[in-house]
Amino acid sequence: MVKYEKPVLDVVAGFSENVYMASGNNGGGDCWVASGSSVQNWDGSSNVFEIRATHSNQVEHISTGVTYVITFSAPLTDARSEFPCRVSGNTVVVTRELHANGYKSGDNVTFKVWAKGADEATTKALAITGISWSCQHATNVQGKYD
Repeated sequence: MVKYEKPVLDVVAGFSENVYMASGNNGGGDCWVASGSSVQNWDGSSNVFEIRATHSNQVEHISTGVTYVITFSAPLTDARSEFPCRVSGNTVVVTRELHANGYKSGDNVTFKVWAKGADEATTKALAITGISWSCQHATNVQGKYD
């Protein structure tokens, strides 16, 4: 078990990208590292965020799906992604079903989330304050499972 260390968030005025928050075991163990940033703060209705995740090349298992929990700086009225997602308060949960050979692969995943706040100003000011994940596993052909 990894010792939990409370994350520290430094807020710098005018910057809202490349937010990394992870410590302890986020439910995904050591198999994924994820980050996200705004790539377009206003597309006419939403703030567009890009989520980037990399599967560890040290872990031997097959990922059959990953659920990302993305926390934003303000409550959302709507969000969408190219993968199934649901919104609750300031959290978006994105479920990406896949059959990826996470067997020491270092697989990269990139997807977008369109997030909408109460009004245009709130939407433009949205920032990601944290990302956690859980990885669903399958036994690989060698019978290993981390």
